[in-house]
Amino acid sequence: MKVVIIDDEKGIVEGLKKIIGRYLPECKVVGVAYNGLEGYEIIQKLRPDIAITDIRMPKADGLDMIKMLEETKVQTKFILLSGYADFEYARRGMKLGVQFYINKPVEEEELRDSVNQVMERIRADRIKLQSLDELKHEIHSRIQEETLRDILDIGNDQTSLVDELLRSAQIPTAGIWFNSILIEIEGSTDALKEIGFQPLLHLIDQALKNYHQVYCFRYFGPQIAIVIAHNSNILHGRLLHVIQELKQAVYRDLNLSISVGIGAVYKRTTGMCQSFEEARNALSYKVIKAGDPVISYNEIITMTDHSHPVPEEMISKLETALDNMDEEECVDIIHEIFRGMVAEPGMSPADLQLWCLNILLSSIRRLSFQQLQQNELVGRHILSLEGFSRFRTLEYLEEWMIQVIRGIIHFKLEHNLSHRKDIISEIKLYVSKHYNEQISLADLAARFFISPFYLSQLFKRKTGDNYLNYLTQLRIDKAKELLENTDLKVYEICRMVGYSDAQHFARMFEKFTGYKPRDFRKNLPNS
Repeated sequence: MKVVIIDDEKGIVEGLKKIIGRYLPECKVVGVAYNGLEGYEIIQKLRPDIAITDIRMPKADGLDMIKMLEETKVQTKFILLSGYADFEYARRGMKLGVQFYINKPVEEEELRDSVNQVMERIRADRIKLQSLDELKHEIHSRIQEETLRDILDIGNDQTSLVDELLRSAQIPTAGIWFNSILIEIEGSTDALKEIGFQPLLHLIDQALKNYHQVYCFRYFGPQIAIVIAHNSNILHGRLLHVIQELKQAVYRDLNLSISVGIGAVYKRTTGMCQSFEEARNALSYKVIKAGDPVISYNEIITMTDHSHPVPEEMISKLETALDNMDEEECVDIIHEIFRGMVAEPGMSPADLQLWCLNILLSSIRRLSFQQLQQNELVGRHILSLEGFSRFRTLEYLEEWMIQVIRGIIHFKLEHNLSHRKDIISEIKLYVSKHYNEQISLADLAARFFISPFYLSQLFKRKTGDNYLNYLTQLRIDKAKELLENTDLKVYEICRMVGYSDAQHFARMFEKFTGYKPRDFRKNLPNS
């Protein structure tokens, strides 16, 4: 502990230094002063933990010195020396937060006890401050994760909204390059259930520690999303090597197998959305890659450049037939698609598999991971490598496709999913009751058994707006009602409508209404 001594009598200063050196080994006298003004300057300069000061001194007394220092926000604790009992001085000292007085002449034991008590208080304050800082850091990290989770599903055309969300979450964007990655844990996750996600997140942090900022969090089911924000270009080859090493470390240390999709690198804020969509697409191609792969978007672009895409109108027809549980119509559409394949010259086995993969990925994009896992037939064929690569003729592939489509229909019938025709209305009703909670798109997707990516597209198609804008508008409307009809303070309303950051709430309120919350209330009729 650093100590400063202030007294206009040099003999007392030297005596106190000797006592401290002999009886208080944890303390070190780092400076002395002989009047209040000198004391003021030396405390400002050295920022000691403890200052032992006389009350009556020339130029400025001890209490005047403490009063001046109060405005500089120093954290120094004070012990006052007094040669007489003076109630007025004691009262002024108490108002300034001084709680320790020692009468002159100073007794060794009394000084030692007073300093030890002050040191205990300083340690307790530091522990409390450290806990508060850790809590603030945890809350800040959670806000950043929730913000990024929302941003990843917004889309690439919401630049102003993305910028506002990043600013409110204090995520830097100037001169930053972005890349998104999606990790999926394969096979049994029993080991993960025992140890939790934290060891895996720690390995990710260690692997990517050389990048400027890395945000990783659970995204959906057994998936982890990663957003890299780097202050220079993210070299694709280097990143691929790092992820391969991470994959090996996860298997070695945690006995877990993972597949990884990696998006492209962008130097714009909405690039993280684009990159994440690419990472998700890349990961979906794992069924034609062996050994729980690491797949980059660049790789699947190369693959699909040599393939023949299935017409979108055929995929839309298949989706509609699946929605209507029309097994016969689905089978007819599969037959029609495969007749188109026959007409394509020079189709290799790999091309056939890629065609089937595209059909399946498109036709099941409405289903959630939980649904696919629960469906034994679909899960076995789509979420694992089992069986897919051995179907190398058109005839076998067509029959396999029909069986999988039938499996989807039977699963939906068995789980009564056919009666949920207007899932967006259900979601809007749920959100209207839980708007004050932290409900991300991924949370809704898990609750309503639908994939987050498809839910994002479907929500926008049905409502004309993205989910985050819808949720924000709902919260702002509720805030307006509370401002109009209650006397609640703005920060109370902020929390009641689901915001943890009052400044962010105020900015969003102004963006949607044109007014700051307080100004909105002032401009109300009869206010």
